[in-house]
Formats: sequence, structure tokens, C-alpha cells
Amino acid sequence: MNKHILTFAALCLLTGLASAQTFTVTGMFEYEDKGWSYNGWNGADGMRPIRHADVTVLNDATGAVIGTGSTDESGEFSIEASGTGTINVVVRVNADTNLDPVFQRLRVTTTGNVEYSAFSPVFNGHDTASSLDVGTTSVLKSLSGSNEGNPFNMLDMGVSGFDYITGPLVNDTTVGTIRMNWPGSGGSFASGSSLTMSSDDGYDDAVILHELGHVVQNLYSDSDNTGGGHFFGDSDQDPRLSMGEGYATFFGGTVMVHVLGRAAHYMDANASSQTGGVQLRLRLEETTPYANDSFGAADEVSVACTLFDILDDENSPDQNSGTDDDDMDSTVTINGLTTHRAWWDTFEGPMDTAPNLVLNHAWDGWFSEHGAGGMYTEMKDIFDDHRARFYEDSDEPNNVFNDAVPTSVGAGWSPVRTLYKSTASPPAPGSGDFDWFSDELVKGSVVTIETRYPNNVSDADTQCDTEVSLWDESVTNHATAESGGTGRNAKISAFTVPSTGTWRWRFRTTSSMRYYGSYDWRATYDFENFMPVINSGPSALPATIPDDQTSLLSVSASDANGGQTLTYTWTSLSGGTISGSGSSVTFVPPTVTSSTVCDIALTVSDNLGATTDEVIVQVTVDPAGGPCGSGASTTAGGVGKAGQVGTPVLSAIGQPVIPSTTFKLQMTNALPFAQAYVFAGFSLISAPFDGGTLYPATDRLFLATVPGSGTLDMPLPLDDPVFCGVAFFVQVLVPFDPGATGTYQTSQTNYVEVVPGS
Repeated sequence: MNKHILTFAALCLLTGLASAQTFTVTGMFEYEDKGWSYNGWNGADGMRPIRHADVTVLNDATGAVIGTGSTDESGEFSIEASGTGTINVVVRVNADTNLDPVFQRLRVTTTGNVEYSAFSPVFNGHDTASSLDVGTTSVLKSLSGSNEGNPFNMLDMGVSGFDYITGPLVNDTTVGTIRMNWPGSGGSFASGSSLTMSSDDGYDDAVILHELGHVVQNLYSDSDNTGGGHFFGDSDQDPRLSMGEGYATFFGGTVMVHVLGRAAHYMDANASSQTGGVQLRLRLEETTPYANDSFGAADEVSVACTLFDILDDENSPDQNSGTDDDDMDSTVTINGLTTHRAWWDTFEGPMDTAPNLVLNHAWDGWFSEHGAGGMYTEMKDIFDDHRARFYEDSDEPNNVFNDAVPTSVGAGWSPVRTLYKSTASPPAPGSGDFDWFSDELVKGSVVTIETRYPNNVSDADTQCDTEVSLWDESVTNHATAESGGTGRNAKISAFTVPSTGTWRWRFRTTSSMRYYGSYDWRATYDFENFMPVINSGPSALPATIPDDQTSLLSVSASDANGGQTLTYTWTSLSGGTISGSGSSVTFVPPTVTSSTVCDIALTVSDNLGATTDEVIVQVTVDPAGGPCGSGASTTAGGVGKAGQVGTPVLSAIGQPVIPSTTFKLQMTNALPFAQAYVFAGFSLISAPFDGGTLYPATDRLFLATVPGSGTLDMPLPLDDPVFCGVAFFVQVLVPFDPGATGTYQTSQTNYVEVVPGS
């Protein structure tokens, strides 16, 4: 009996299979969209195709799956199903792309992980011998409380995002399953490979794409987003947060332009409103309405718009359609790559491994990846438009102590300076920077050195976090501050200068994630102490004295700081003493054995210790009784030999005193206009010569011409004590005197003995 039953069952099964029919089920799924623009909901709620979604054909009576497939780009599907005879057919669409064999998997679920789906009408009694067209099934809005949403709108935004990533602009591969949840409580957020949209954001395409951007960054690159509260127009956020949020907004705007064909807007509207309802909005092309309030790498709007400008072009459907507001248009290639692929290589490459990812790494990564072909000038202009000043300022190079830029304390706020330097050509990527400045400061002055946000904006407009330090010329650090100014700015307050000289101050950052940025700085006097000024002198009266007399030393000095008392410090450097104090003192010389020049040093100081450079006054000190210690003398001797006008006579005029500039020898009664020979020697030889006598040894011979008066003056200035007591003899001969006898017809003077002395 059991054998008969089994045989019958097997026969029935074989009979059923043999009669099953394969038939084609076609149709289309669409969802109700909620139209919006920059001004919020516009009331134009049209239908859009549900793309790449899972489609399941079911036997409605049994729930059996009789065919599977997916929708195409137009929302249509064509699926081979199987059945026997007549069946009740229903088609289900799931907010899932799992059944598309090549597309990125996206799932839209509740927060409880229940996947959204919708069904076509039931087609009762369909004959499986024929195809079935179920027509168009429209998935209408859903409600979460009073908020409208549509899971298939979320799916479509996910599909659009991956149309961009896997499409021709980027041409990257898919990743693991991405889950999109709705409705969530609280705000929208993303974590890892999932995103959750608040009940109010189910139709906010820009917000959905923004959160998808976070997921894309998590999966394809890296994010160090700190999370937490943030808002548009805040230029003083943690730059890691601004990079994460700015990238997400940029990604959404890029998908809107290059996939959806819309202007790049961020718009968050109240989902319970039918029109308007704007809560937050932004035009990425123009930075509207934050054009005057979103700058720098610590501002998420600035980050978003900076990155967006790299990829948007003249074809973008925005207010400037047909033109591009920067030089990175559709004709640009980066080493043969489109800007989209060049950016993606940066995004997946250097940015993926950067610690504490901020906008700096987008800049550095771009040039690390693309080098000199990265269009430095065009990129610099884009970043600079949004005050992400990643370039060297005009004071470079001033990165080391000895390259400090001379400046003036009290000159006011500097132009905008940047903490950026690079050894590459063009100058990117960059590295951290030191900025050094210097000025001459006077002891006792009180100075304040500080930074501020560029151009004194109340919002930061920069990620910069400055440190200022102050150094003397011996490379000793005297003060350092990382705070004290407004916000993240640094300030050294009321520093009293301990020594006069060249002082230097350095600006830098110690932050590992704020190592670029811009700032203004100034150095001001709380009190400026001026150096005393020597107006005249110092002088010595008399300037030459014997060692048993004194000299009066005096100086005239002044100080621009009223009320200060000047101190005069006189120091004898060559012996002797100073008697008295003040601007006029007495120099008491040392005892000397020969003429000695004594140096006396003078400095003038004020109450606060500001001291002039040392100046020197000199006094010549001779031994008492004169520098030679013996008397000066002259003695005439010998006899002359006559010439045409008689016998010439040599005599001394004055005494050969050391020092002296007036002593001279004089020859009178000589032949006018004759050539005279002056013989000088340190001994007498009294040798017969040409009928007369040559008295001095011929140690020296000088020539002179007798004036028409017949009187020849021969000055002998004496200033060197080495000649003290050294006797020498002088005689003058005039050859070829017509009135003289002898072979050479010389007329001759007597001689004069000269002994220099005191």
C-alpha cells in the first residue's frame, strides 16, 4: 500500500513539472517624489522611476516565488516567471538592489532592519501560458507622524550616488552592502556603512546625499570627523569635523550636478510642509547665503565649496551655467585624467592614510598624487577664493632665526601671513612653517606681541592655532604663549625687555592638525624706553697734560623719556682715576715715564638701565717736566764760506721742544733762487770740502730751493719722544754760487746742533 502511494505521488510530481509554463512578467515601478528647489518644497510632486530595485514575482495564493529580477534605469522590469495553469500573480518591489548583478547593493529599511517593499495589484486567474504586463505601479508618499517621506526616494539617491562612483566619471568598483534607515528619531547621521535619516529628512535629497557622502568617505577613504554639533557659517570648527561635513556636502552637490542634472544645492526643509518650509539651504556654486561668512579650512561650507569648485565646470546647471567661475573647467585634464578621476585618486590614495584628516590633506594629497601636473596656479586660486591660504606669504623665507624679517614695533597689524612653506616646485605639497621677525628693543621697554584672525574677523576664517615666542640675540627664549589672544590666538603681554639689542619673535603652531593657516600679528609698546643720546662730547680740557696735572672731562646728554635721571659712568682704561661724578668729572692721570695716551670710556644710562654704546675720550699724559725729562737746546758752531751775497748763516728759530709744531731752522744771506743741499747727521766729521768745511756726517741729504728773498725756512715738527736727547747736526751748502771759490763754487753755512727735549 505504501509503495503504491509513493508511486502515485512521484507520478503526480512528474506530471506537474511537465505542465509548468514559463511566462514573462513586465511592468514598471515608480515612486512619488516631492519636488524642491533652493526655496524649499515647490508643490511639483511628480513620479520618478524606481531604479535597480529588487523585483519578485509571487503566486499570491501560496506566497511562492515564481520569478526574480530587478528594475532598470527607467524603472521597468521584464522577468521570466513559471507557473502552472491559471494563478493569481502579484509583483513586489523591494528597496534593495541585491538582485542587480552588477550594481552596488543598497538597502532601505526601518531602524528595526525591516526592508521596505511595495506591491503591484493582484492579477487573479492569470493564464501562465501567456505573458503578463502588470503596468505601472506607483509607490506613494509615506508618513512618519506628520512628516512625509519615501523609502524609494532614499533608494534613488543612493543609486544616484553610485551612478557617479561606478559610472564613467569615476569608474570605481562597488563595496559591501550599504544600509539606509528611515525614519530615525533625532537628527540624521551616518556610521560606518549605514546612514539613518530622521523622520523629517526622507525627501530631503541633499541631506540624504550628504549622509551618503559620509558613508562613501568611510568606505573608500578615511574620515576623522569628530562629530558633534556643527552649523553652516561657523568658521571656527574643529577642522577634522569641517573636513568630514564639508566633504559630505561636496559629494552630494557633485552627484546633483553630474548625475541628477540639478544645481548643487544643500536644502533641508520641514517634511510636514507642502511648500517652502526651508530650514537650511546653500548654493555651493556661490556659497549663498554664506558668501560673506564662510571661509577657511575650519568652515564646513568653505570646505564643501572649495572641493566643489575643483569638479564643477561651465556645464553645471547653476546660476552661472555656460561659464565657470574658476579655471578648472571641462577641458582640464590632470596628467591625462579628468578632474573627477584625479580627485578620486587623491581621495582614495593620500587622503586615505592621512592622520587627523583636514582640508590640508586634500591640498597636499592632490600634489603628492599629481605633482607639477596638478595645475598649481588654478588650485591655489580656488583655495584662496575660500581663504584656505595654503601658500607662502611674501615674507618667506623667514623660517629660521637668522632669517628673521626686520620690522618695527608699533607699526600696527601686519598683512595676512600664512603658516605654510614648501621646498617643492611648484610650492606644494607644503609643510609646517616658522615665521621669524625682529626689531631693536631698548632695555626697560614693555612690549606686547599678539596674533588675531585675519583682518580681525569675528569668526575665525582660518584653522590657524598660533604660538608666539620671544628670543634675545643669544638665541635664548624669554617668553612663549599659545593662548591669551581672542579665540585660538596667542599673546605675550607686557613683557619688560631685560637687555638692549636685536630681539626676535617667532610664530608657529604646535597643533598636528592645524599646521597650515593664516593670521595677522602686531607688536606694540606698552611703554617705549628710549636710549639716552650723547649730544656733544665727551671732551678733555686740556687734552695734553703732564702727569702732575689734571684734565676736565665733560659730556652733554639727554633722554626723550621725561623725568628720567641719567647716570654717567667714566672708566679710565689706561690707569689714573676719575674724581667726581655726573656729566663733568676730573681725570687724575697716572705717573708716566714717557708720553702716554690714556683712554677714558664713557656710558650714559637711564633709570631703567638703557645704556648708550661706549664712547672713548683721550688724554695725552707726559712725564712731569716734559716728555723727555731733559731740556731742549740748539748750538751754532763752525764758520761759513762766502758766496755772491756774502756768507750764508744757519740759525734755529725757537726751541726743539717735544711736542712742537713751530720749531724751524732758517738760512739767511743765501743766493736767491739757488738750489740748496741740506746735510744732516748724528755726528760731526768736520771734513775739508771745496775750500770750506763739511761739518755733519752725511746721514741724510735734502734738497731745497732758496726763495727770492734769500731766506730759506726749514720747519722741523717734533712729536715723537723717541728723539728726546738725540743730538743731530745740520749744515746747508749752495753749489755753483758765482761769488764762491772752489771747484764746485759752494757757499756754505755754519752748522747748528739740535737736541730735542722738553
